[in-house]
Order: sequence, then C-alpha cells, then structure tokens
Amino acid sequence: MIVLRRLDDAAVERLLGLAVADADPADVMPPGWTLDRPDEFREFYRGFAEDAYEIVRDDRTVGMARLTAKGETGMWIARCARGHGVGLAALRRVIEEAPRRGVTTIVADTTTGNTAALTILRKVGATLEIDGTRVYARITVPAEPSPDLADPRDLLLAYLDFYRDAVLRALDGLSEDELRTSRLPSGWTPLALVKHLAHVELRWLRWCFRGEDVERPHGNPDVENAEWVIEDGDTTEGIRAFYLDQCARSRAITAESALTDRAARWDQPDAPTGTLAWILFHLLQEYARHLGHLDIARELGAAATRT
Repeated sequence: MIVLRRLDDAAVERLLGLAVADADPADVMPPGWTLDRPDEFREFYRGFAEDAYEIVRDDRTVGMARLTAKGETGMWIARCARGHGVGLAALRRVIEEAPRRGVTTIVADTTTGNTAALTILRKVGATLEIDGTRVYARITVPAEPSPDLADPRDLLLAYLDFYRDAVLRALDGLSEDELRTSRLPSGWTPLALVKHLAHVELRWLRWCFRGEDVERPHGNPDVENAEWVIEDGDTTEGIRAFYLDQCARSRAITAESALTDRAARWDQPDAPTGTLAWILFHLLQEYARHLGHLDIARELGAAATRT
C-alpha cells in the first residue's frame, strides 16, 4: 500500500539516505543537488516540510512527493521502486490530499522525454500542454457536485457518479495481495466489495427496474454469497471492467427514464413498487456506507504494515 506521510526530522534523514543510496541525484530536489552536499538537502527539506511528503510503501520510504498551496506538484522515486506502480499510486494520494489543502487544480511540468511521468499524468486524466520539449499538466481535483445544483435529478445523478468514481480511487495503490486480503471479521475483501457493488448496479437497475431477464443477478448460483466471493478465475481487471460496464448500463437506463417510473420487477410484496428515485437513493446510501467500509479497510491495512 502506498501512503504519504508529512515530513519530520526523522523522515528527512530517511529521504537523505534514500537519495544517497538509491536515487538519481538529477531527479532529487533541490535542483542541482549532489551527493556531497547532505546539509543542503536537510536544510531544503526542513524549510519545505509544509509542502513535502514521504512516499511510503509497506512502511518503507521509496520517494518524495510535494504539493504546494498553489497546487504545484512533483515527485522523485527510488530506483528500486520504479516500474511497480508507485508513481501512479503516489500521485493518486496527492490528489486525495489536495482538498484538505484547499487545492482544486494541481499543476506539474515535465519534459516530452519523461515518458514515465507522461504515462502517469495521462492515467489520472491530466490535461497536457506541450511547448517544445516542455509539458505542462493540469489535473482537476475530484470534488463533490457543485453547491449550485438545485435540481433533484441532477444532484442525485451527480452524487452517484462521484461515489462510483470514488470506489475505484479507493483501490488505487493497493497491491494484489491487499485487494484480496480481509482485515475484518466478516471476511470481505476490497476487491470483493467492488464485485458486490457491480451486482448491486446490475440487480437494481437492470433486473429490478428495467425487468431484464438477467441469468445471475446475485452471481454464481453454485457459490454461497457469490457476489462477495473472489472465485477462481476472477481477476482485478475483470472485476473492474464488470463494475464499469454495470455503471455505464445503469447510466443509460437512468437517462431514458423518469424518477417517477416504477420498477418492472419487485420482490417485496408488502411494500409499494419502488420508483426510480427510491432505487437511486438506495444505491446512493449503499455507496456511501461501503466507501466508509473501504476507508476503514485501507486504514487497517496501512496499520498492519507498521506493526
């Protein structure tokens, strides 16, 4: 798991040791720093502590990231950690940190030759402006729907999409082992929770509201509580693709329906047939609960790596 930690004196020393032992000095701040100037490194980072973070992977320091109050960002990563998704996960953590600093747009600059940085920036949806060999990137920080929204339908759909995206952001930086490991007595795993939410979308919008003849609305009938189980053959990319597909189908169904339309299939004989509005609000509260669960699971996972 990748986490960011604010700098203290001990973190500065860890970063210095990493910069000396396993980093390209040309990548390390301050600009132009060389290995024979350790005191300059210490002084720079102590003065920069409000804007700098230690990048930590499984309780091991692997690099540094910065985020200023103006939204400027950048990072350097140890050689041993390159090519393992650390840069992408660390940038995701920077984006998560931005709202706490009042930052709505993150900016970065690099060069056309830095293919690794460009790949990461594209993956987080950055807008890139190329000027010769310089590349200027702008990243819009995910935010709740605009407070200006007043139409109930627009507000409801905007919040649903906000939470749908937040689910995938919550998984960023988790290793395959962490995605498939439970830290809770109930035994669910982060990847299984995404599988469950995909079935929630399928079941409520396609099977229930639209009345589609879905063969397995609860998952594999041969597996108990199947939508919460990672079965043989289930891959992270496969479950992610299944989740995204169900979200897209739900959006399409919602777009052509009125909030007052009622479900075509309803298995609660003692309750009135649900409207689309009721179903969407049910989904919204389920997403809100499960995102809280994911936050706790991630925190427990991070704590486990420090024990």
